[in-house]
Amino acid sequence: MASTAVLVLALLVVLLLPPITLAGDLPGFRATLTRIQPYSPGTHSAAVRRDSHRLALLSYASAVGTGRAAATNSSTSIQALVENGPGAYLMNLSVGTPPFTFPAIVDTGSDLTWTQCAPCTKCFPRPTPNLFQPASSSSFSKLSCNSSFCQSLPTSFRTCNATGCVYDYRYGKGYTDGYLAAETLTVGGDSFSNFAFGCSTENGVGNLSGLVGLARSPLSLVSQLGVGRFSYCLRSDMAAGASPILFGSLAKVTGGKVQTTPFVRHPALPASPFYYVNLTGITVGSTDLPVTSSTFGFTWTGSGGGTIVDSGTTFTYLAEAGYAMVKQSFQSQLGNLTTVTGERAGGLDLCFEVNGGDVAVPPKLVLRFAGAADYDVPVASYIGAVEVDSQGRPTVECLLLLPSKDISIVGNVLQMDLHVLYDLDGEKFSFAPADCAKV
Repeated sequence: MASTAVLVLALLVVLLLPPITLAGDLPGFRATLTRIQPYSPGTHSAAVRRDSHRLALLSYASAVGTGRAAATNSSTSIQALVENGPGAYLMNLSVGTPPFTFPAIVDTGSDLTWTQCAPCTKCFPRPTPNLFQPASSSSFSKLSCNSSFCQSLPTSFRTCNATGCVYDYRYGKGYTDGYLAAETLTVGGDSFSNFAFGCSTENGVGNLSGLVGLARSPLSLVSQLGVGRFSYCLRSDMAAGASPILFGSLAKVTGGKVQTTPFVRHPALPASPFYYVNLTGITVGSTDLPVTSSTFGFTWTGSGGGTIVDSGTTFTYLAEAGYAMVKQSFQSQLGNLTTVTGERAGGLDLCFEVNGGDVAVPPKLVLRFAGAADYDVPVASYIGAVEVDSQGRPTVECLLLLPSKDISIVGNVLQMDLHVLYDLDGEKFSFAPADCAKV
């Protein structure tokens, strides 16, 4: 009798518990990514300028988070900088019932997904309808300050008033202000209820009308939907069409060339939203560079070092000591070419005249990661034409890697023609060469 009572009590407890969403419970879904501007000669300087802003914020985020820099005021952001310019990727998604569709920057360095809402005091104009109308949606609700999602906002970003949970997100060279709400989210034809997002009523982020946060934090899209993993494949030939992004069970990288390395946590900031990996070595041509564990590893000075995989940074940035080795090796192996500096270099650091043709035989570049994961980088991902002649033939080509003070970033150009997998459940990052049209 006692055992029966215990069994009934246990059953009641199970029935009364809120449902737990597991990655395996949700079907996979997919969407597409579109690069805002083609990656081509003439766009490099704008991409480098955008990257420099983002790099400064990523570095500052680590420094503030690890206590090596002080926030200058209560609204200083540790979010990655977002700019709607060269190098960024857009994804269409919808909120509301009926659905309101908007393009948003996809960003693995940010957590909050937001769009512009009416009434808006300052918003970037879009084709009609240009603003989400909360009053017209039957599934819209504001989130209270006591909600778990409001509590997930950094304390320096949120306040509570009659509106509810109000945020003021700062992105270094921009901001977005609004309030947190819950809505039905639609991505790639699949819908999800009670998705927490930002309803921005003032937008100072250039010509950006929304953002999709894919970072490692409770507010991010992947965390809220409980999909456990996502992947994308960025096409180098953007004229061929959009690039796929996949979530949940559809996010798989298969084949005999798959390489896998574990995600690592910043020792001084274990809750960091960034995707850190351990870059352990670099080979240029036949030369293995003298990389040590400290070259690209975490440090206790500056911004804390480490290597981040990032969708929002265009080019790849290496900590100063490591970059100096790479630059010297390329210079010595391409010593027969004339170097180019100034405006013709398009903001890049190491450039050569190629007299109407590509660098004949550029040295091979291999990045080595923990777990014996080697990336034999395609030439087009690390050597690019920044100037062409009247017939479209390269006259100046540059190394698409740049120096950083101490933090390293694997940018999206280096990820082109790769199917990359962010496995949050397995705490690992996988990649393999791929024809993105077949992913």
